[in-house]
Amino acid sequence: MPFGPRPWDRKADSCYNGPMRETAKTRFEIGDCVVYPGYGVGHIVGQEERAMNETSRTFLVISFKEAENESKVMIPVSNTGDVGLRPPSPKKEAKKAMDLLSDASMEVPAGWKDRFAAHGDMLARGDLLSVAQVLKALWVLNRKKPLSFREKKMYQKALLLMSSEIALILGKSRDETEAQILKKLEKLP
Repeated sequence: MPFGPRPWDRKADSCYNGPMRETAKTRFEIGDCVVYPGYGVGHIVGQEERAMNETSRTFLVISFKEAENESKVMIPVSNTGDVGLRPPSPKKEAKKAMDLLSDASMEVPAGWKDRFAAHGDMLARGDLLSVAQVLKALWVLNRKKPLSFREKKMYQKALLLMSSEIALILGKSRDETEAQILKKLEKLP
């Protein structure tokens, strides 16, 4: 390794220890920590060749660990950009997302159907600021009236996505980060 240890090399089986250094990366390797919209923070644990329709394709195998649950997802290397797979956000982006939670201004579509579609699109984008906007909007809405079942699930997903990525970036536990996020949200008017 010519540039010293990579942030994900701290522990062989995980990328969840210590703060991340900022990197600009478009190609992924085994051992990299990644963010996959809809799943959150994952760890590339391998590559596999698979034959599909007489064509061989290379897939990244990504492990997602949440509490005692672990899931693995395979993404074709050629599709990583199309599906939104990305490295963790820089610390500046994490700070912006946390600051956004404290900002009292925001726009929320009035109709449930429009709001749900807009929030779904923002979560699918997967960037930290969009996830923070969804989380904040649903928090504020829930204070006015109870969320529907689907919006509660979306709120839980947004909280998981935001807390897991920021925890990785700052080198904190997800529980500690989630508590910090909720504390900021509770200060909203």
